[in-house]
Amino acid sequence: MRTISSNPWFRAAGLVLGLLQLFSLGYGQDQSQDQSQNQNQDVRYRFSLDAGNRVESGFKGSRDLYRSQLDYGEGPKLFRANLEVSVPQGSNSFFDRIQLRLNDWGGEPHTSANFRMSKSGAYELKFDYQNVQYFSSIPRFANPFFEQGNLQSQHIFDIGQRYSRLEVRFRPNKAITPFVAWDRTDRRGPVRTTLSGGGDEFVIGSLYDTYSNDLRGGVNFNVSNFNLMLEQGIRIYRERTDYSTSAPQPGNSLRPFLGRDIFLNNYTGDTDSTTNIPFSNAVAVWRPWEQLSLRANVAYSMATLEPFLSDSMTGNFFSIPQSAFFRGQNQQVFGQVKRPSFFGDFSAEFAPFSRFRIIESVKTHNFHVSGSALSNFVYLQFEPVLETGIRDQFSQLTELGSFMSFDNLTQELQGMFYVTPRLVARLGHRFERREMAVEQKLRYDRNVLITGLSYDFNMRNRISAEYEYGTTDRPIVRTDVVDFHRARLRGRFSPFEKLEFSGNATLFETDNDIPDLDFTSLQRDYGLDFTYAVTPRVSFSGGWERSHLDTNIFYVIPQTLQLDQFFYNEEGNFGNLLVSVGLIRNASLTLGYSVWGVTGDFPLNYHRPVLRVEVPVHERVSLYGQWNYYEYNEKVNFLPQDYLTNLATFGFRVSMDRP
Repeated sequence: MRTISSNPWFRAAGLVLGLLQLFSLGYGQDQSQDQSQNQNQDVRYRFSLDAGNRVESGFKGSRDLYRSQLDYGEGPKLFRANLEVSVPQGSNSFFDRIQLRLNDWGGEPHTSANFRMSKSGAYELKFDYQNVQYFSSIPRFANPFFEQGNLQSQHIFDIGQRYSRLEVRFRPNKAITPFVAWDRTDRRGPVRTTLSGGGDEFVIGSLYDTYSNDLRGGVNFNVSNFNLMLEQGIRIYRERTDYSTSAPQPGNSLRPFLGRDIFLNNYTGDTDSTTNIPFSNAVAVWRPWEQLSLRANVAYSMATLEPFLSDSMTGNFFSIPQSAFFRGQNQQVFGQVKRPSFFGDFSAEFAPFSRFRIIESVKTHNFHVSGSALSNFVYLQFEPVLETGIRDQFSQLTELGSFMSFDNLTQELQGMFYVTPRLVARLGHRFERREMAVEQKLRYDRNVLITGLSYDFNMRNRISAEYEYGTTDRPIVRTDVVDFHRARLRGRFSPFEKLEFSGNATLFETDNDIPDLDFTSLQRDYGLDFTYAVTPRVSFSGGWERSHLDTNIFYVIPQTLQLDQFFYNEEGNFGNLLVSVGLIRNASLTLGYSVWGVTGDFPLNYHRPVLRVEVPVHERVSLYGQWNYYEYNEKVNFLPQDYLTNLATFGFRVSMDRP
């Protein structure tokens, strides 16, 4: 016997569908006369489909690095599909427009779907779905044994991330428009990481599982010169992660500690954190008169988190705070954390004269974190270095408390003067204040001079220049930029209609001559792109980018407490060229090539040619084939992580419509 589900999500969905039907039927009764007049009109639709099959051939090299960067799979694929259906207003009681879009289905790393359904003056329904398969496994990253030939990555993420959103607006584009929405995000998958404890680091595996549900509702007020959106919602969040080891291991440091080896035999652990976060949002736009526009966006939330951690491990370890060896450990941590957060974004634009505008903006973000925890450590076979004998167990119950605050304020004032209708000058000032308090309060104040100039020669030719100079009284963290220069030049030039060039040049320089820091960096980027339509059947496009980075920073070696200096140099060049040729009977040929080359401390080359042929076989059907080649080469002396592969795709495109 089938029973009615008591799940609150089903109840919410039923309520939304019931409201949709109520609004649709009510609106349909008001439009009964229009319905009788238009019910015989034709339905309009538009349909397009792009599908095919991809095969891989000749793969060589690191599969993990390939998946971390590209991760294109084999097999049948639905690359794009679009369906739009519309009926005359009033001829249908439930909808007058439906749209469905699908992108990259069939095992692709990023999949999405969008659905829209609406009835004019009654409702608008939107549903969005995304599925991102995130994979990251770089054997070189944080792997102390990489140079000895160990290619097993110690940090692997194979996470599936799904996002869904459902939103319904009732009586859209009216003076009062209520809305309800539901957002869900979940992340699941295996993870490999390292456990730091007991005097060493050990590789452990985990199963990551987290989800959040946002339920929100609100109303839009729309008046001629005033718009207000009020929203209230709640986020329900939970994270559950299980940890374990697959086999005994000696750890990342093979050196004995006080004459004894440190090793791990077994480890199990789990975390479980839940929180409910009520939040409020408000957005207001007011234009009291033509020369003045005001905008405000504020958000407030209060998060209450209850984390729980439990783990157990056996082996041979050393505790530095206790100055003792031990053979096992059981741990439980119960906590409670509160995090109020406020965000505000306020702006005003005033044009007292036709050639002069003033733009003022203030942004603030403040959150405080206060928490308490109760930790229970139980050491097994506890052996203090300064004592004789071994205790079967030693317990330590600790109460923990913490507080952290973060306050960020940005205020910017700019004036724009139209010297002529084509020449615009810009001058402004930006003030930034950042405060962070943990055990002590840290703060920096930054002042930035903003200048800019742009000139429009005509519709096709334009040039603009920007420059910023910033000074900061002190850094909070070592890599904070203190004093800097930033300049950017952009332009577009078209000598005639079929040829267009665009380019940019960027300079960023920082020099922090603070004692014991001496952090300097110089970055230069240049780019040039062009498009040229030689004939209606032949066109070229291409680009070139060049970057240069020099970084120098002092740091302290933790093991020896000695001062050392870190240097990094990188020069990169990226180029691409694309040629499109129209063949007989509307067939087309596309040839492309892109290359990325880096010299300096980490040299590499990356080649990516492409070939595509498309042949129409019917007025609405065409067949195509595409070949992609990827070759990634690291020019280093130790175990380069390279790969190369060929991908061939054969597919078809179909389109149908009734306008």
